[in-house]
Amino acid sequence: MMVQSQETLLSAANKLKEYRIKNTPQRQVILSYLMTSHAHPSIEMIFKYVRSNGFSVSLATVYNTLQLLIDHNLIIEIAADSGGHMRYDYFETPHYHVICVNCNKIVDVFDASYKQNEREAAQETGFQVFNSQYEVYGLCPACQQKLAETEHKN
Repeated sequence: MMVQSQETLLSAANKLKEYRIKNTPQRQVILSYLMTSHAHPSIEMIFKYVRSNGFSVSLATVYNTLQLLIDHNLIIEIAADSGGHMRYDYFETPHYHVICVNCNKIVDVFDASYKQNEREAAQETGFQVFNSQYEVYGLCPACQQKLAETEHKN
C-alpha cells in the first residue's frame, strides 16, 4: 500500500479545515486516501490502509470518521458489494457510478448531466434538494468476456 504524499495530506487537512471538522492525523489519512483512491474502498479496506500507515485506530474510529465525512458531504456511500460491505467515494467533482453486478467493479463517469434530475425533482415537488446519487448496473467488459467464453464452451 502506498503512503500518502505530504501534498495529499495537506490537501486533506485543508478540506477538513474548510468544512470546520477537527483535524486529526487519522482523519487526514482517511480523507487523503479517499481523495486519491479509485478503488471505492470498503470500511475494511480503509481500516487496513490506515493501520498499514502506522496508525493504531479501531474499526469504530474509522466508521465514525467516515460517518462524519458523509454528514459534511465530503464523501458518499456507494451501493454495497456482494459481501454486503458499503463502499466509499470522495465526491468533490460530480460523477456517477457504473457497477458490475458480477464482480462489483465500480467505475466513475464524470458527466454531471444527471444533476438535471435534481433540478426537475425540486421544481416538480417543491422539495429543497441537497444531493442525489446515480448508479448504473450492468456487466463490465471482463465479466462479459468470461460469460461469453463460458457460453461458448457449453
